[in-house]
Amino acid sequence: MTITRPFTSHMLRRSVLGALSILAIAPLLYFAACSSGGDSGGGPPPSSSPPPGSGGTTATQFGYVIDAVDAQIHSYTVDGTTGNLTPVGPVVFTGSFPHNVDVDTQGRYLYVSNHGFNDAPFLSGFRINADGSLAAMTNATASYVTSDPATEANPHSSVMDANGQFLYVVAGLGASTLRAYTIDTSTGLPTLIPGQSFAVGDHAHNITMSPNGQFVFTAGGPENAPGGEVHSFLRNGDGTLTPKSTITGLVEATSVAVNPQSNILYAASVNQINVYSIASDGTISLIPAPNTFETFQSTPHSIALEPTGQFLYVANLNSNNVTVFQVDTTTGRLTNIQQQPTGISPNYLLVHPNGKIVYTCDTDSDQVSMFTIGADGKLTAAQPPNFPIAIVGNGPNGMGMTKK
Repeated sequence: MTITRPFTSHMLRRSVLGALSILAIAPLLYFAACSSGGDSGGGPPPSSSPPPGSGGTTATQFGYVIDAVDAQIHSYTVDGTTGNLTPVGPVVFTGSFPHNVDVDTQGRYLYVSNHGFNDAPFLSGFRINADGSLAAMTNATASYVTSDPATEANPHSSVMDANGQFLYVVAGLGASTLRAYTIDTSTGLPTLIPGQSFAVGDHAHNITMSPNGQFVFTAGGPENAPGGEVHSFLRNGDGTLTPKSTITGLVEATSVAVNPQSNILYAASVNQINVYSIASDGTISLIPAPNTFETFQSTPHSIALEPTGQFLYVANLNSNNVTVFQVDTTTGRLTNIQQQPTGISPNYLLVHPNGKIVYTCDTDSDQVSMFTIGADGKLTAAQPPNFPIAIVGNGPNGMGMTKK
């Protein structure tokens, strides 16, 4: 299906409004704001550092791609060495405008954040079958597993702990909340933990957990305007959260990532990456200057580190490329080393668990692109010049993968 996309702004492109604008419903224009080149320099990582991919798993994984317009999940087996995707099982329908897919690393279940207005947009839950196909957790429409319109509507992103026992969800079209849930490990159904709802600014967009499982971080804010915030939380032994710090004054904070040592936080805001130190209690503060690094590209929207923490990858939504940064693993500072072209509007970026492959969900190309990571951290397109390894519905804007 060809989608007419007459708009080129960041707001409309990341929501795939070229198709949705046909509905001519005014609230969708706000909803659109949601959618979870440059200089070169720096050399290869020090010889004492492990190469990218070290310690990564080469087991076959299951991968899941959501598309925003058709509200579907596409399921794949993922080759643990090549990263190639092979479709498996039928397409599964989600709620309105799926924005993020959160996959249990142990391959038992997944959750989809449905951020739209229609069809009671809540969190959908699915169990992962032995072959990677999906089964609904509930008999509700789109297999919804949350349902309170006053407090749980319009989820944007979620993250599970490594054991799949707790789930953390950011939600809201304007004023947003972070809510903590326990997960029934036999059914996958989440239950809200009493008292675990926290204000996290306006239009919370992304959430992540530190690799050591001790901290949770959120990013969000109004589009292309001051008011962006990053929040940090300490995770307690019972899965509850304790607020620790808030960074304000950012311009549209969109994505956060944590290094393998869980002591450095990276936060994307308009055209730059901000670097923070993480204290032992989860409090965050800017590292000594320099602590802000330009992408030299437009609208960084999704960021991820490869498993060794030596390289940071940034999907630039309006520049149609990925910025590659080399990371000083001692200080956390960044050196811009590459701008790799992608398809149109790379909305989401994922690093394969083997640490050797990067995927982008290119919303306006209706495709998933794949790139291999070299020893120097730079990317090489798997299938140039158009990059796709999968043509995915209408407006792919999120991808998740098991890590078995």
